[in-house]
Amino acid sequence: MWKTTIKLKHKCLFGDNCEKSKVSCTNISFNSFKKGNFYYVYHFGTVFGENSKKFINLLKKDRRVDYIETQGRTFFIAEKRKSKEVPGMYIGYDIVYTKPVYVDNTGHETWSLAAIKKETLMECIKNFKDARILSIQASKLTDIYSLRLSPDLTQHQRDAFELAKNQGYYLFPKKTDLNKLAKLSRLSKSAFREHLKRAEMKILGEISY
Repeated sequence: MWKTTIKLKHKCLFGDNCEKSKVSCTNISFNSFKKGNFYYVYHFGTVFGENSKKFINLLKKDRRVDYIETQGRTFFIAEKRKSKEVPGMYIGYDIVYTKPVYVDNTGHETWSLAAIKKETLMECIKNFKDARILSIQASKLTDIYSLRLSPDLTQHQRDAFELAKNQGYYLFPKKTDLNKLAKLSRLSKSAFREHLKRAEMKILGEISY
């Protein structure tokens, strides 16, 4: 199989609202279809950052959202457009995600996709205006497998893991330690360690079978 990673910034539901809220999010788009004179696509994702509530509220008010359902930082959306202008609307049956789409707090998106043929990916990329190809290459099947978008973490577990990741706890050498992370989270060291450990166990459980 072939896989590609591309980066782009365009006017879209997630890029616009991530930039306004100064948050990041991950999402996967699927099941695009046309009904009447409108185009639809479903999105499932998770928002990360201190202003996650602001991001969710902006989504609820956004006219491009036809339906939204949320639980904490997780969201499910049906997006409605007059034309086929959303990149996710071009992800057909012959393309798969190798990772969820990552949108940073400046509105830039990173897409990781795979297909049987290189030509399939190139044709898809043509629909991504201003896209920059970071890589495109033949890949082993072990590099194609995609995890679930988000394990079933509690809010405390998600916050602890996100903080640890962003502060460099999982880098080598480590950029921080549990004492510093607990202080930043305003929790005791034992409480923070418990939330982080449970988050790690759930995340590792996703790849243990």
